[in-house]
Amino acid sequence: MNEKQWDRLAENYHDEVISPFLGDVENPIQDELKKIKNKKSKSVAEFGCGLFYLGKKLSGYFKDVHASDFSKKMVEKAKKRNKQYKNINIIREDITNILYKNRFDIIISVNSLLMPSLNDIKLSLKNIRDALKKDGLCFLILPSMESILYHGMLLYHKDLKNKKEHIAKRTSKIKFENKKYDHFLGHYKDGSEIQKFYYKHEITYLMKKTGFKNIEIKKVLYPWGKDISDHEDFPKEDKLWDWFVKAEK
Repeated sequence: MNEKQWDRLAENYHDEVISPFLGDVENPIQDELKKIKNKKSKSVAEFGCGLFYLGKKLSGYFKDVHASDFSKKMVEKAKKRNKQYKNINIIREDITNILYKNRFDIIISVNSLLMPSLNDIKLSLKNIRDALKKDGLCFLILPSMESILYHGMLLYHKDLKNKKEHIAKRTSKIKFENKKYDHFLGHYKDGSEIQKFYYKHEITYLMKKTGFKNIEIKKVLYPWGKDISDHEDFPKEDKLWDWFVKAEK
């Protein structure tokens, strides 16, 4: 999405964006942050911080906290939410244009690498790696394409229970919004907006090509229920997920 679209989302963020930091989400980043040694001597940055939900936690953990977003309105709201924390600096900047070199011990980016351009994604990952100090850690959360396909499978199996197979194929594809997805590129298109989703093997490939090492990939699990998601619910089945990525420079 472009800057204007993110500015619009800033006004109704809780209604339109599923945050991995709200509700009963099982998010590995919380435990990973706790495990970091000597945090009080380290610097951390979150690029694409949105409303900066991690502000309070990062301020308490680390010596210096940098946060940024390319949306002017997101930055304004993030500053208001975190104005009481004196070691936080929040500015407006685009992750595709940052030029930091060996500056941060830890870098976080949560569902911010959503741009449809693969060149922009590769540039953003390079910029993140360049901004890390030697042996610095990178934590990413990325939307999962496998999770989308898994949900589509559940829709199809549900319709198969009470419909003929050819009808179930048609009706479940409609619910799935199949025409809006490009499964080859991992894109979802809704009007003029195009969002990137990631396959697990794709993440591993991109991180290795960028030069990261010790890459670990886990799941951020979202509970079924309309308070978290507007998807059709399957509470007896495994949960939907985003990908959590931990990597080292």
